[in-house]
Amino acid sequence: TVLVAGVLCLAVLGGLASLGWSGDTEPAPKTAAAQQAPDGFGAWEAEAGSGGGMPQCSYGAGKLMCGRPGVVFALDPADGRTLWRHDVPGTTRSEPPVMSGGLLYPSPDLIGDLEALDPATGKVAWHEKAPPYNGLRWAGGALLLTAADGRVTGVDSASGKTLWSHRIAGQDVPYFTSFAGDATAYAATVSDDGSRTRVTAVDPATGDVRWDADMEGTVTPVGAADGSVYFLVGGMAYGDATAVVRYTPSSGATRRVTLDVPVAEAQAGVHGTTVHLMGAGGSLVAVDMASGTQGWRLETGVSRGSAPVSDGRHVYVTAPDGRLLGVDARTGRLLGQTSPRFGADSDRVPASLPAPVLAGGHVYAGAPDGTVFGVDGRDPAAW
Repeated sequence: TVLVAGVLCLAVLGGLASLGWSGDTEPAPKTAAAQQAPDGFGAWEAEAGSGGGMPQCSYGAGKLMCGRPGVVFALDPADGRTLWRHDVPGTTRSEPPVMSGGLLYPSPDLIGDLEALDPATGKVAWHEKAPPYNGLRWAGGALLLTAADGRVTGVDSASGKTLWSHRIAGQDVPYFTSFAGDATAYAATVSDDGSRTRVTAVDPATGDVRWDADMEGTVTPVGAADGSVYFLVGGMAYGDATAVVRYTPSSGATRRVTLDVPVAEAQAGVHGTTVHLMGAGGSLVAVDMASGTQGWRLETGVSRGSAPVSDGRHVYVTAPDGRLLGVDARTGRLLGQTSPRFGADSDRVPASLPAPVLAGGHVYAGAPDGTVFGVDGRDPAAW
């Protein structure tokens, strides 16, 4: 059977653009004013500079690392002050900046030379020519570059030096996905008829195959926790999600939970043994993989939400109009939401929305009006 690359190619590539690094980094004006709260953290919002689209943010080195087309910048998570800015001309923005090997990679969706920044200052730490590649993904302190002929090159995130370069057994042209806190890269290739998916787990440091599994249906890895990997059956670019699967490589055990009602174009997030699905049209669903049952289902009314993120007590989702929703993780009840933050393109529903960022009990999100904002995650009802 001839195997073809699936949705992971779309997930990691984002947009393609020519590279034009300027190397310019400068301090930026302090634009945010914090509203002091009794515990020392106040809700804040900060202007995120020029460029279209919602800011995409991640957390690392004690800072919020955010990007918009053409620029990456660091914010103080306590009050939203801009700590530094670095121009990255010619970039699109489909993913947030990535921390790997102690350094910051400003544009994961670029195809071209590789550049890493010092997260403390935004200055260039290293800049290296890269072999030709069509896909890239960070995992376990390494950057994986996939060429059109299927050869994969592993690059050390800390130094930019090549670690290894070879093909991955069982994968024609592997495009990888990875998850925070899990030092493994996953490639999934769907058969022509969609009846099977071959999943290969790779050690990013060596390129060695850790395990290989043949799974029923069209599946996409969506998270890893406690020695298991979680998959959606369908969903994302494959239409309606119909089930969630947990696979435990050490034992080969598989648990499949069929959804009561399919979730359209679902995105998913994993917390412990619970998988949360957010679908087009606003369905938010919790699936308890420990008991093997679907839990609650909430119709949020959001036309298209971000991938859900959970801290165990709450589930957070961003909406196209800039709202942040907070949901009780146990009952599925909507507890609170922030006010809309409309932008010039708020009448358009984007293909994907940046997920909220959780750090230190707080929740951070980007909005269509170009702002980044932070709120206390402990009490969504107070938003």
